Formats: sequence, C-alpha cells, structure tokens
Amino acid sequence: MKRSKKLTLAVMGLAPIALTACSEKPVDMLVYKTLAECSSDVYYSEQECKTEFDKAQKTHRSAAPKYQKLSACESDFGRNRCDSMGSLYLPLIAAYMLPLPNKSSSGGYYGGGFGQPLYRTRGGSGGYRTGDNYEIGKSNKSGKISTVPSKTKKPSVKTKTVGRGGFGSQAAARGSWGGGKSFGG
Repeated sequence: MKRSKKLTLAVMGLAPIALTACSEKPVDMLVYKTLAECSSDVYYSEQECKTEFDKAQKTHRSAAPKYQKLSACESDFGRNRCDSMGSLYLPLIAAYMLPLPNKSSSGGYYGGGFGQPLYRTRGGSGGYRTGDNYEIGKSNKSGKISTVPSKTKKPSVKTKTVGRGGFGSQAAARGSWGGGKSFGG
C-alpha cells in the first residue's frame, strides 16, 4: 500500500476519537493533593474525603504504571517520585480527583473521577495525568479543574510492567505507559 494511503487510513481511524473528545462537554472536577486539603474544603465531609482517598490508594496499586527498575520510573516521573511495591516501582500519587458535587440534579454526583489517583511527570507542563496517561491539565487555586468525561473514567488495570522510561514523550501509549515497550509482570 502506498504511504499516502496508509497515512490517510491512519488519520481516518483517529477521526472518531478526536471528534468524540471535541464534542464532549467539559465537566468540573476537584483535585486535592492531601486528605487535609479535601477535608477543609466545603464540598466533602471529612469521612467522604477519607473514603475517596482510600479508593485512590486502592486504584493506585492496580492502575498505576509499574516498572521493574527504579531508574525507569524516575526517568518518567523524576527523582524521589517513585516508590517500591514488592519488586516493582510505581510513581507516587501527586493528587487525587473527585467530582464537583452536582447541585442541579437530585443531590447526585457526576459519574466519573471518584477517588482517582493523579500523577505528575518529570518535566511535564505542571498538570496532572491519570493512570491511563490522559492529561487532565492544571487545577486552579480553588482546586477545580475542567476536563472531559472520557478522561475521568476509572483507569485500566495494569498487568504489565513498563520496560523502559519515556512516558512523558510517548503520551500516545495510553494503556501501557512508556511507549508501549512492556513485558510480563
């Protein structure tokens, strides 16, 4: 197949994804760096904050990128931003995301983002990324962040380890982090 046809097919394959993201109505989420930050805010009670923080910790263990070498994790997230979990290394949680309570409905909440751990990459824009490597941006001074619903869904469970660093420059590898170079873990 000619190169131009391959390129055309590749662009056509990405079009539905791009159009979906562009057509999504932004939602406001809340980003908290600590449990105390959440507890001192007006949106959630101390117990709700604790429950969601615990959910973020649990999700982190299953959905964070996993590395076999500390150097590979630090290559993506920076020095002293990784921790060991048995024989694997995971980035530290930089914050966690919760939905902004929806006052307009019957007291319910927007359906995504509950207790979702967020990460910061080394040399990144200062914004946050989810466990599936979606950049959700930076929060403002009040802790609010505007993003699209598809980026707030629960991250996928990572069953493979990242074989090398490169997350920051390989953002297209959503599920495996680090450019898709992974091996059994």
